[in-house]
Amino acid sequence: MIHTVVLDIGNVLAQFRWKEYLEKCGYDENVIQKIGNATVRSEYWKEWDRGAQEDDELISKCCALEPSVEKEIKALFNDVEQLVREYDYSVEFIKKLKENGYQVYLLSNYGRTHFQRDQRNFRFMKYVDGAIISSQVQYIKPEPEIYEALINRYHINPSEAVFLDDLQDNLEGAKPFGFHTILVRSYEQMIEDLKKLGVSL
Repeated sequence: MIHTVVLDIGNVLAQFRWKEYLEKCGYDENVIQKIGNATVRSEYWKEWDRGAQEDDELISKCCALEPSVEKEIKALFNDVEQLVREYDYSVEFIKKLKENGYQVYLLSNYGRTHFQRDQRNFRFMKYVDGAIISSQVQYIKPEPEIYEALINRYHINPSEAVFLDDLQDNLEGAKPFGFHTILVRSYEQMIEDLKKLGVSL
């Protein structure tokens, strides 16, 4: 029986909309691809999520990958609040889980500066029972240590927990610990898969 629901943030509770943001800035497709390759699709974005290096150092490394869009890369990092938007359903979804007796935790790869800013705008934060954020523990999914941090801090029994993420690799990282897992593609599909596991919604 499921007693605990563990949720990723990006593309589960909030849309990670980096490309939409860049399009809104008026950049053409070539520039957008260069910025994406130097930031969210680069090895340095994972290190941004890990939080072990200083922001300025990582931004400089990203700029060095695509010097022709250095100004645009720096603008993206300076305007982080525009990159993520909480889904309309998130608060009511978590409140319903809580009303039905489930413990709800967050497990998310999230850069330190981004999370410090975004968490103030996330309405769902006050309803969860706790969170493991990658930049706070300096491990990232799917590294085993981040799942261990979640289990140990909140005394979770993985066999009685389900973990929802939008990336299969992150779910694979959770499976050896015994978590049930759901790959999130849409709100409707997420709810249906939770119900199949016996979660009351």
